Amino acid sequence: MASLPAQVIYQFVVNHMAPLLASSVAGLSSSYFSGRNVPTPTLVRHDVDNERELDMLHMDRLLPWMRIMFDDPVIHTETPSETSLPMTMEARHAYKKELYSVYVTIRSDYTQYQQWKQHNDRLWVFSSYRKKDTAALAKKILADIRLFQEGLKMFSMWGH
Repeated sequence: MASLPAQVIYQFVVNHMAPLLASSVAGLSSSYFSGRNVPTPTLVRHDVDNERELDMLHMDRLLPWMRIMFDDPVIHTETPSETSLPMTMEARHAYKKELYSVYVTIRSDYTQYQQWKQHNDRLWVFSSYRKKDTAALAKKILADIRLFQEGLKMFSMWGH
């Protein structure tokens, strides 16, 4: 007859450890035999050429069109339509000021982009070390243009 501590240990192993060990072995064997045929999903990332997109926008035309919104000194006193939301004159002025701030940022960043592009085109020696990062600046300009577009849509909803 076995001693009492040996029986307790045997009972513990049989009741707790054996099922855990059996399920681990079954899981490993099933994943080994069935896991070979399963294709792993791949992530496809399309690289966006921000500089090319910026060049396609014709910024020399777009910037004057954006400026038109701020050149009109006449404040519209039309009655807003039923679909537009009411907006006070102070809110309208503050919103237009924010849009103007985004416009000025776009204009100055685009001027800097043109200067950096000219700088990069003039480099001959160690050009990879001295080039300016025009791709990141183009990405920022495109993001600001999208922001301006969304702001303009919201401004037009309020019935300028």
